[in-house]
Amino acid sequence: MEFNYTTAVLALIVFSLMLMVIRLRFDVRQLREEIDRIAAGPRFHRSPASGMADPEPRASRPAAGGEEKLRDLVARGRKIEAIKEAREMYNMSLKDAKDYVESL
Repeated sequence: MEFNYTTAVLALIVFSLMLMVIRLRFDVRQLREEIDRIAAGPRFHRSPASGMADPEPRASRPAAGGEEKLRDLVARGRKIEAIKEAREMYNMSLKDAKDYVESL
């Protein structure tokens, strides 16, 4: 049986494509998990009347345990630390975290 270089090259290409597909499926799974995690965090929207970013109604806000910790920090005069905590807990931008802490 004679060795065929064309067949070997095609087999290598098919194998490489299979590895790429596996990697892409893994990446898609990770991206979906990241989107779900971001979507689970608090959301802010613009109020048409004021033009300011207002948090959504209390029912759609994050769990009370996180809010209580942030309220406690604000009550002790540690607003900047509360903003940092909000950014870490809910994966917020600096502006969103500031607006959120100020709305508590």
